[in-house]
Amino acid sequence: MKKIALNSWERKEHFEFYQDFADPNFNITTNLNTHSLYFRASQADLSFTYCYLYCLARAIEHCDFMRYRIVDSCPVEAEQVTISGTFLRSDNTFRFITLSDSQNIHDFIQQSEENKKVGLEQPLMGEMFLSNCTSVEQVYVSILPWFQFSSFKHARHVGDNLGIPKIIFGKLNDDKNSLPVSIEVHHGLVDGYHISLFLDEFHRQIIALCRYLEEEKNFHRQ
Repeated sequence: MKKIALNSWERKEHFEFYQDFADPNFNITTNLNTHSLYFRASQADLSFTYCYLYCLARAIEHCDFMRYRIVDSCPVEAEQVTISGTFLRSDNTFRFITLSDSQNIHDFIQQSEENKKVGLEQPLMGEMFLSNCTSVEQVYVSILPWFQFSSFKHARHVGDNLGIPKIIFGKLNDDKNSLPVSIEVHHGLVDGYHISLFLDEFHRQIIALCRYLEEEKNFHRQ
């Protein structure tokens, strides 16, 4: 965790302005161009969901502002974050699952799947959740694969002011290769401009993974 020098930070005034807001977060909803990722993932027999979550993790890694948090009312930068995602059990209730932080797509999927198997067997407030629930070194992610959406509102605790982004994905539009995504962030830490940069980086990571999977497939053909 790296402390941000508030007095020399270009966002000092913005950060202080939004600190006393009852709800300092803002939310945007858009459609993410997934390029050929669904096709490439299917060819490689990989989970499309894990593939775009891997790209999400890489994009967050490249965008320092998506790792800004608030600790003891001060801005900090988390140097590494993991994804805390919701996944369904067989009884259609969800559990919070901490995903892998591996840089390799295959290891990411394997380790995340292992975490998922363990986490789904635990109570909602089980060990996996309790060991991470107070950490700001995470991003909250939920997936709603049953429908597309154009807006989203989160449940929240009173005084939830840690600046942890909340990201929601919807159902893939097969015809357009687009994925609904809702992103909620703390306005004292980032603006709409930063979200546009993040979405651009997310898309670059998707294209990079598509190319990697294509090259990997061609290599195995040789």
